[in-house]
Amino acid sequence: MLQKSRLQHSHSYKLRDRMKNQISRVLQVLQEMHQKREEKKLNLGKLSEAINMLEQKKLHMCKSYEAAMQERTQWWESYKVCQLVEKEQELCIFYEKLNVLVKMIEDSNLKIQNMEDEISNLKIEQKDQERQNNLLMKQFSSKRALEEESILLRIQLSEMKDRLTELEKAFVNQTRARKLSGKDPSPEELIKKIEQLEVHLADKEIQLLEMELVYEQVTRLSQRFQIKAENGKEDTLHLAKKVNELQAQIREHTCKMIAVVAELSMRQAKCMTLQQEMTDKELQLDCQRRVEQGMPPSDSIEDEWLRCLQDQHRRQADAEKKARLAEEDEFPNGVYTTAELRPNAYIPIDDPLPVPKHYGALAPFKPTEPGANIRHIRKPKYKPIEI
Repeated sequence: MLQKSRLQHSHSYKLRDRMKNQISRVLQVLQEMHQKREEKKLNLGKLSEAINMLEQKKLHMCKSYEAAMQERTQWWESYKVCQLVEKEQELCIFYEKLNVLVKMIEDSNLKIQNMEDEISNLKIEQKDQERQNNLLMKQFSSKRALEEESILLRIQLSEMKDRLTELEKAFVNQTRARKLSGKDPSPEELIKKIEQLEVHLADKEIQLLEMELVYEQVTRLSQRFQIKAENGKEDTLHLAKKVNELQAQIREHTCKMIAVVAELSMRQAKCMTLQQEMTDKELQLDCQRRVEQGMPPSDSIEDEWLRCLQDQHRRQADAEKKARLAEEDEFPNGVYTTAELRPNAYIPIDDPLPVPKHYGALAPFKPTEPGANIRHIRKPKYKPIEI
């Protein structure tokens, strides 16, 4: 009993010291929290001043930005109006010039076409006259040639007849002679055939001249179409250049619009960041006001603080319980063990007072309990002793 009372007394001393240490720690933590609170108050004051300065700067920047945007829009609208008026005037002048040139080109084309038609008609008439003259000259020349040829043929005919008579007279064996079949055409028939061939040749020449005229007309039409195609190429080239210029202007305007949109997005991002900073500063100011009124900065912080206190109390209770269990399991000499308790003292029978005495160095031996591997060991067979 005395030993137990001593143990309880020492345990109470230890608990007292622990509680004092915990109280001093809590006081130190409270003092640190009070210092942090004062520092946070100072920081909140500084931040509120900075917020006010930033709000003033923001208002000034917004006003300057709005004024600059208004000036820019006014200048841009006036500039656009002036440019549009100038471009419209230039466009009207160009359209007038273009209409005049188109009329002049149409008139010149009509005149050229009329002149070409007249030239083609005159050429056709000229070729008809030349063809008639050629026919007459051919007929006249052919008549003379035929007359001369007929005279020569008559002379040759008379010569051949004389030669034939001479050969007949000179030929002795008349049975060997053989007359040829057929008839010799007369000079009149030959002249008729020649005239027919000349007429046929004249028809062919007329057809050839007609084909040449058709060919010339086709070539003239093809040249006209070729000229029109070349003029169309020039027009298409002019239109392509104009389209390229318009596309370049469109690209330039799109680049300007993209730059303006990018600038606007940057301004919007800056405004959003400033709004976020303003909301953060407002939250800090609200927290400062609540702290000055003796309230927690916010409900979430209060809940978190209560949760931290609950965790701290729970850990403290667990530590106390653990210490109490350790003290219960602790021996008087301060050795902690989980082994089974063994008696290290005995009560003598002859002693009238039941006071336990230690065994000392002559403690009784306690054999270990047999383990699970004892089943693998055979029991020894003792041999009988022979005397």
